[in-house]
Amino acid sequence: MSIRGAFTPHEFRNLDKEKAWRLLEKGLAEMFGTGLFVCMGCMGTLSDSKGEYLDYLGGVLTFAFAIATSVMIFGHISCIINPALVAADVIRGEKSLFMFVYITVMECLGAFLGYALLRVLVADDLLGRTSGSFCCTAKDVRVTSLRAMGVEMLITAILCLLFCSVQDPKNSDRNSTVALKFGFGCFALLLPSVHYASSSMNPARSFGPALYNNHWKDQWIYWVGPMSGAIISAVIYMLLFAQHFPRSKREIRPNSHI
Repeated sequence: MSIRGAFTPHEFRNLDKEKAWRLLEKGLAEMFGTGLFVCMGCMGTLSDSKGEYLDYLGGVLTFAFAIATSVMIFGHISCIINPALVAADVIRGEKSLFMFVYITVMECLGAFLGYALLRVLVADDLLGRTSGSFCCTAKDVRVTSLRAMGVEMLITAILCLLFCSVQDPKNSDRNSTVALKFGFGCFALLLPSVHYASSSMNPARSFGPALYNNHWKDQWIYWVGPMSGAIISAVIYMLLFAQHFPRSKREIRPNSHI
Protein backbone atom coordinates (compact mmCIF):
# COMPACT_ATOMS: atom_id res chain seq x y z
CA MET A 1 0.00 0.00 0.00
CA SER A 2 1.37 3.41 -0.97
CA ILE A 3 1.11 6.58 1.11
CA ARG A 4 -1.91 7.47 -0.98
CA GLY A 5 -3.49 4.20 0.11
CA ALA A 6 -3.21 5.31 3.73
CA PHE A 7 -6.37 7.35 3.18
CA THR A 8 -8.31 4.18 2.31
CA PRO A 9 -9.81 2.41 5.37
CA HIS A 10 -9.08 -1.05 4.01
CA GLU A 11 -8.97 -2.58 7.49
CA PHE A 12 -12.60 -1.62 8.09
CA ARG A 13 -14.04 -2.62 4.73
CA ASN A 14 -16.22 -5.69 4.24
CA LEU A 15 -16.47 -6.28 7.97
CA ASP A 16 -17.77 -9.68 8.92
CA LYS A 17 -17.85 -11.26 12.36
CA GLU A 18 -14.34 -12.69 12.08
CA LYS A 19 -12.72 -9.50 10.79
CA ALA A 20 -14.54 -7.36 13.36
CA TRP A 21 -13.31 -9.65 16.12
CA ARG A 22 -9.71 -9.42 14.86
CA LEU A 23 -9.97 -5.63 14.89
CA LEU A 24 -11.33 -5.67 18.44
CA GLU A 25 -8.70 -8.21 19.47
CA LYS A 26 -5.89 -6.02 18.16
CA GLY A 27 -7.32 -2.93 19.82
CA LEU A 28 -7.69 -4.68 23.17
CA ALA A 29 -4.18 -6.12 22.93
CA GLU A 30 -2.81 -2.62 22.34
CA MET A 31 -4.86 -1.26 25.23
CA PHE A 32 -3.82 -3.93 27.73
CA GLY A 33 -0.23 -4.00 26.48
CA THR A 34 0.15 -0.24 26.87
CA GLY A 35 -1.60 -0.30 30.23
CA LEU A 36 0.73 -3.01 31.51
CA PHE A 37 3.75 -1.09 30.24
CA VAL A 38 2.74 2.19 31.90
CA CYS A 39 1.64 0.57 35.16
CA MET A 40 4.80 -1.52 35.56
CA GLY A 41 7.12 1.20 34.30
CA CYS A 42 5.76 3.94 36.55
CA MET A 43 5.79 1.62 39.53
CA GLY A 44 9.54 1.35 39.08
CA THR A 45 10.03 5.11 39.42
CA LEU A 46 8.81 5.26 43.02
CA SER A 47 12.06 4.80 44.90
CA ASP A 48 11.25 5.89 48.43
CA SER A 49 8.39 6.82 50.74
CA LYS A 50 8.78 10.53 49.96
CA GLY A 51 8.37 10.02 46.24
CA GLU A 52 11.93 11.16 45.53
CA TYR A 53 13.03 9.66 42.21
CA LEU A 54 16.67 8.85 42.81
CA ASP A 55 17.24 5.42 41.25
CA TYR A 56 17.44 6.26 37.54
CA LEU A 57 18.91 2.88 36.63
CA GLY A 58 16.09 1.04 38.36
CA GLY A 59 13.47 3.13 36.60
CA VAL A 60 15.06 2.63 33.19
CA LEU A 61 15.36 -1.12 33.73
CA THR A 62 11.74 -1.34 34.82
CA PHE A 63 10.45 0.46 31.73
CA ALA A 64 12.65 -1.67 29.45
CA PHE A 65 11.49 -4.92 31.07
CA ALA A 66 7.89 -3.70 31.00
CA ILE A 67 8.12 -3.21 27.24
CA ALA A 68 9.62 -6.67 26.80
CA THR A 69 6.93 -8.21 29.01
CA SER A 70 4.10 -6.56 27.08
CA VAL A 71 5.54 -7.79 23.77
CA MET A 72 5.95 -11.32 25.13
CA ILE A 73 2.32 -11.41 26.27
CA PHE A 74 0.55 -9.61 23.42
CA GLY A 75 3.07 -9.62 20.57
CA HIS A 76 1.41 -12.49 18.72
CA ILE A 77 -1.79 -10.42 18.50
CA SER A 78 -0.63 -6.80 18.34
CA CYS A 79 1.74 -4.96 20.64
CA ILE A 80 3.16 -1.79 19.14
CA ILE A 81 2.14 0.15 22.30
CA ASN A 82 3.43 3.39 20.79
CA PRO A 83 1.51 5.83 18.55
CA ALA A 84 4.78 7.02 17.02
CA LEU A 85 5.54 3.52 15.76
CA VAL A 86 1.96 3.14 14.53
CA ALA A 87 2.59 6.30 12.48
CA ALA A 88 5.72 4.61 11.12
CA ASP A 89 3.55 1.68 10.07
CA VAL A 90 1.40 4.10 8.06
CA ILE A 91 4.54 5.32 6.27
CA ARG A 92 5.55 1.71 5.66
CA GLY A 93 2.18 1.01 4.07
CA GLU A 94 1.14 -1.46 6.76
CA LYS A 95 -1.74 0.57 8.18
CA SER A 96 -4.19 3.21 7.06
CA LEU A 97 -4.68 6.52 8.83
CA PHE A 98 -8.01 5.17 10.10
CA MET A 99 -6.22 2.24 11.73
CA PHE A 100 -3.67 4.69 13.14
CA VAL A 101 -6.43 6.65 14.87
CA TYR A 102 -8.08 3.48 16.20
CA ILE A 103 -4.86 1.99 17.59
CA THR A 104 -3.66 5.32 19.02
CA VAL A 105 -6.94 5.84 20.87
CA MET A 106 -6.73 2.32 22.35
CA GLU A 107 -3.11 2.85 23.38
CA CYS A 108 -3.85 6.20 25.04
CA LEU A 109 -6.85 4.66 26.82
CA GLY A 110 -4.66 1.79 27.99
CA ALA A 111 -1.99 4.19 29.25
CA PHE A 112 -4.59 6.10 31.27
CA LEU A 113 -6.14 2.93 32.72
CA GLY A 114 -2.74 1.44 33.59
CA TYR A 115 -1.67 4.61 35.34
CA ALA A 116 -5.03 4.93 37.12
CA LEU A 117 -4.66 1.36 38.41
CA LEU A 118 -1.24 2.21 39.79
CA ARG A 119 -2.59 5.31 41.54
CA VAL A 120 -5.36 3.22 43.11
CA LEU A 121 -2.77 0.78 44.47
CA VAL A 122 -0.29 3.44 45.67
CA ALA A 123 -1.52 5.88 48.32
CA ASP A 124 -1.02 9.56 47.47
CA ASP A 125 0.82 10.25 50.72
CA LEU A 126 3.56 7.85 49.60
CA LEU A 127 4.19 10.04 46.58
CA GLY A 128 5.00 13.10 48.68
CA ARG A 129 5.39 16.32 46.73
CA THR A 130 5.22 14.45 43.41
CA SER A 131 1.63 13.28 43.87
CA GLY A 132 0.31 15.84 41.38
CA SER A 133 2.83 14.93 38.70
CA PHE A 134 4.02 11.42 39.56
CA CYS A 135 5.52 9.69 36.50
CA CYS A 136 4.61 12.61 34.25
CA THR A 137 7.26 13.23 31.63
CA ALA A 138 9.11 16.52 32.08
CA LYS A 139 12.30 17.97 30.69
CA ASP A 140 15.21 19.07 32.83
CA VAL A 141 14.89 22.77 33.69
CA ARG A 142 18.36 23.36 32.22
CA VAL A 143 17.27 22.00 28.83
CA THR A 144 15.31 24.17 26.41
CA SER A 145 12.06 22.90 24.96
CA LEU A 146 13.54 22.64 21.46
CA ARG A 147 16.51 20.62 22.68
CA ALA A 148 14.24 18.34 24.69
CA MET A 149 12.13 17.83 21.58
CA GLY A 150 15.30 17.09 19.64
CA VAL A 151 16.29 14.41 22.17
CA GLU A 152 12.84 12.84 21.90
CA MET A 153 13.04 12.99 18.11
CA LEU A 154 16.49 11.36 18.04
CA ILE A 155 15.86 8.48 20.41
CA THR A 156 12.45 7.73 18.88
CA ALA A 157 14.01 7.76 15.41
CA ILE A 158 16.52 5.14 16.56
CA LEU A 159 13.73 3.12 18.16
CA CYS A 160 11.82 3.32 14.86
CA LEU A 161 14.85 1.99 12.97
CA LEU A 162 14.74 -1.02 15.27
CA PHE A 163 11.01 -1.35 14.65
CA CYS A 164 11.46 -1.21 10.87
CA SER A 165 14.32 -3.70 11.05
CA VAL A 166 12.20 -6.14 13.01
CA GLN A 167 9.43 -5.87 10.41
CA ASP A 168 11.76 -6.15 7.41
CA PRO A 169 11.29 -9.44 5.47
CA LYS A 170 15.09 -9.64 5.09
CA ASN A 171 15.42 -10.04 8.85
CA SER A 172 15.33 -13.80 9.33
CA ASP A 173 15.36 -13.44 13.12
CA ARG A 174 12.43 -11.06 13.31
CA ASN A 175 10.01 -13.32 15.20
CA SER A 176 11.74 -15.19 18.00
CA THR A 177 13.65 -12.40 19.73
CA VAL A 178 11.43 -9.33 19.28
CA ALA A 179 10.81 -8.86 23.02
CA LEU A 180 14.51 -9.04 23.83
CA LYS A 181 15.42 -6.67 21.01
CA PHE A 182 12.98 -4.04 22.18
CA GLY A 183 13.87 -4.52 25.83
CA PHE A 184 17.59 -4.06 25.24
CA GLY A 185 17.03 -1.36 22.62
CA CYS A 186 14.82 0.72 24.89
CA PHE A 187 17.26 0.32 27.78
CA ALA A 188 20.11 1.57 25.59
CA LEU A 189 18.08 4.60 24.51
CA LEU A 190 16.52 5.44 27.87
CA LEU A 191 19.61 5.27 30.05
CA PRO A 192 21.66 8.13 28.54
CA SER A 193 18.72 10.43 27.80
CA VAL A 194 16.41 10.10 30.80
CA HIS A 195 18.13 12.97 32.63
CA TYR A 196 17.42 15.48 29.86
CA ALA A 197 13.89 14.93 28.61
CA SER A 198 12.39 12.02 30.60
CA SER A 199 12.94 9.78 27.56
CA SER A 200 9.33 9.10 26.72
CA MET A 201 9.70 8.00 23.06
CA ASN A 202 5.99 7.27 23.34
CA PRO A 203 3.13 9.81 23.25
CA ALA A 204 0.72 7.39 24.94
CA ARG A 205 3.12 6.86 27.85
CA SER A 206 3.19 10.64 28.39
CA PHE A 207 -0.54 11.09 27.81
CA GLY A 208 -1.83 8.63 30.44
CA PRO A 209 -0.23 10.23 33.53
CA ALA A 210 -0.84 13.75 32.14
CA LEU A 211 -4.56 13.09 31.72
CA TYR A 212 -4.94 11.56 35.17
CA ASN A 213 -3.11 14.44 36.88
CA ASN A 214 -4.30 17.18 34.50
CA HIS A 215 -0.61 18.01 34.15
CA TRP A 216 0.00 19.22 30.60
CA LYS A 217 3.25 21.15 30.95
CA ASP A 218 5.54 20.46 27.98
CA GLN A 219 3.15 17.75 26.75
CA TRP A 220 3.62 18.88 23.16
CA ILE A 221 7.27 17.87 23.32
CA TYR A 222 6.29 14.24 23.86
CA TRP A 223 3.99 14.23 20.85
CA VAL A 224 5.85 16.34 18.30
CA GLY A 225 9.30 14.87 19.07
CA PRO A 226 8.46 11.14 18.93
CA MET A 227 5.97 11.42 16.06
CA SER A 228 8.29 13.45 13.83
CA GLY A 229 11.29 11.28 14.70
CA ALA A 230 9.44 8.06 13.88
CA ILE A 231 8.04 9.40 10.61
CA ILE A 232 11.41 10.68 9.40
CA SER A 233 13.12 7.45 10.43
CA ALA A 234 10.51 5.30 8.67
CA VAL A 235 10.88 7.32 5.46
CA ILE A 236 14.67 6.93 5.55
CA TYR A 237 14.45 3.17 6.18
CA MET A 238 11.89 2.69 3.41
CA LEU A 239 13.97 4.66 0.90
CA LEU A 240 17.37 3.20 1.71
CA PHE A 241 17.02 -0.21 3.30
CA ALA A 242 13.58 -1.76 2.92
CA GLN A 243 12.96 -4.72 0.71
CA HIS A 244 9.95 -3.75 -1.37
CA PHE A 245 7.37 -6.44 -1.80
CA PRO A 246 4.11 -4.94 -3.12
CA ARG A 247 1.24 -6.83 -1.59
CA SER A 248 -1.57 -7.93 -3.84
CA LYS A 249 -4.03 -8.12 -0.96
CA ARG A 250 -4.29 -5.94 2.11
CA GLU A 251 -5.87 -7.51 5.15
CA ILE A 252 -5.85 -7.63 8.91
CA ARG A 253 -3.20 -10.18 9.72
CA PRO A 254 -4.28 -12.31 12.71
CA ASN A 255 -0.76 -13.17 13.83
CA SER A 256 1.24 -9.97 13.62
CA HIS A 257 4.34 -10.47 15.74
CA ILE A 258 4.42 -6.92 17.03
